[in-house]
Amino acid sequence: MISLETPTQGPSQRKYTGYESVSLAVLVIAFAIAVLLAWIGGSWILIIPIFLIAAGIYYAILGMMIRSGEQNVRSTLRDSMFFVFWGGTLALIGIEWLVAREYPGNGVLLFVVFILWIGVFALLLALPRMRKSYAPPQ
Repeated sequence: MISLETPTQGPSQRKYTGYESVSLAVLVIAFAIAVLLAWIGGSWILIIPIFLIAAGIYYAILGMMIRSGEQNVRSTLRDSMFFVFWGGTLALIGIEWLVAREYPGNGVLLFVVFILWIGVFALLLALPRMRKSYAPPQ
């Protein structure tokens, strides 16, 4: 019998959490929805942005729902922020693709929005470290 659990590996001793199987199922469903909407819309190129938006929303929600008890506390914040960042980035790229398709000529504005997204998220990731480094000694 084949086990789906991966052995512990690396310094974080990360184990199989079950998110991998759920993620695969959700991505297959998202792809099916993207194909259906592209077929209804009559433009097969719409598969890509619709899939990016659906997958991005799923991963952002997954990142927000990860609980600290499911993995060791230190890697949970990294994992949840990883999912939120990349999920949001995928959704943003998909949305920008659709906006650029509907309103051509806004490439610079869409690029600025993307750079702002990266900058704001980098700031959010740096704030907890800054609080720890400037905290009064105990």
